[in-house]
Amino acid sequence: MNEKRILLAEDDLISASLIHDSLTSLGYQVTHAEDGRKAKDFFTEAHFPIVITDYDMPEMNGIELIDFLKEEEYEPIIIVLTNHSETALIIEIMKRGIYDYIVKPIETEELSLKLHRALEIYNIKKLEKVAKRERELRLEGHLDWVKWKEKIGGSGKFKNLNQNLFESLKTSFNQGTGFGALVSLLKIVSDTSQIEGDYYKIDTEIMSLIKSNAEMAEKALSTFTEIDNILNGRIELEKTSLSHLYNEMKNLATNLAPYLEIQNHHLYLSEKKHSFENKEININRDHFIAALTEIIINACKFSIPESSIHTVLYVEDNSFVISTYNTPAIQSDRMEGIPLEYENIIFEPFFRLTKFVHDDYKTLDFGLGLTKVESIIKRFDGKIEIKNIFDHLFAKSKPQIKVICRISIPLHSNSSNPL
Repeated sequence: MNEKRILLAEDDLISASLIHDSLTSLGYQVTHAEDGRKAKDFFTEAHFPIVITDYDMPEMNGIELIDFLKEEEYEPIIIVLTNHSETALIIEIMKRGIYDYIVKPIETEELSLKLHRALEIYNIKKLEKVAKRERELRLEGHLDWVKWKEKIGGSGKFKNLNQNLFESLKTSFNQGTGFGALVSLLKIVSDTSQIEGDYYKIDTEIMSLIKSNAEMAEKALSTFTEIDNILNGRIELEKTSLSHLYNEMKNLATNLAPYLEIQNHHLYLSEKKHSFENKEININRDHFIAALTEIIINACKFSIPESSIHTVLYVEDNSFVISTYNTPAIQSDRMEGIPLEYENIIFEPFFRLTKFVHDDYKTLDFGLGLTKVESIIKRFDGKIEIKNIFDHLFAKSKPQIKVICRISIPLHSNSSNPL
């Protein structure tokens, strides 16, 4: 995503216009707020890496805006504009923990140097926060089985089972903690079953849960075997022309109609280029189509209802690129798109971006789909990434967050002539 975005809080329209022009000439995207209150609203809607604020403003002054920004999870780099040059006032401002201040009138060269350094500091802080959060997420995943053990109360008899526990266990496998949940269920069986003659008597609902989780565990192990076969060269690759592959992808778009209808999504495939005829990639077509199927269904699950999903195909740097764009729905935890700290772990086994289970899609939804997709693309010597981007298509409106899945597969050496 383009981070050269600045929120400018300035009530003087003439000064704001001059500063806006200076910032734009330096390559920054500027959002102007006429007072501190509007600046707060803009920042709440979409965080900005840098905030430049005037000191004297109506509604909410610069100090009040700074106090608000300092409490935010993703704290921006703050630069204060002021007409004052009194030492006491500047000291008061700096005590708030802001990055720097600029006394009006502003010199473009000075502003450029301060912003360049401010953006560097913001990116360093952001990477540190992302790395810290990523470590936390990995640790949380590794400790899932411990959480389940605590949930069911450790050792002892389970005589007071309730519906909430059953509901948690029913969805636990789909939330990436299924093996831990299966162990928990077996522990419950051990503590609640009764001996009747040569047999154990087990509660019907518990047995039903064991069967469903066991089936999913079996599918998970089967998927792991398939991934191992993919990565270790047990699938055959063949040269496939981009033209032929395009036709198969067009058929795939038709076959996915039932999934698109669930939330009334629309799938658009870019036009076939004449240059595709002379270019080939080395793949296994069945696994390639399986990977694209998973990507598009995944996009359907997490997109705004009645929105469009676009798949664009092109050749770039001797590689065949497939880019799929979708408009993400806001999840129950108000998360929109994919947070940066999740980007490096989204392909890991049992990782789930959301705890919601998409039963309508009837897919094996327990956190191995993207792991398999990454394995397939790696087998083709390709690369895959999924991340957020800002869509500035409609310049007059706020930039819209989109999620892009970008797959890049090298062209066969005999077909890598330039376009």
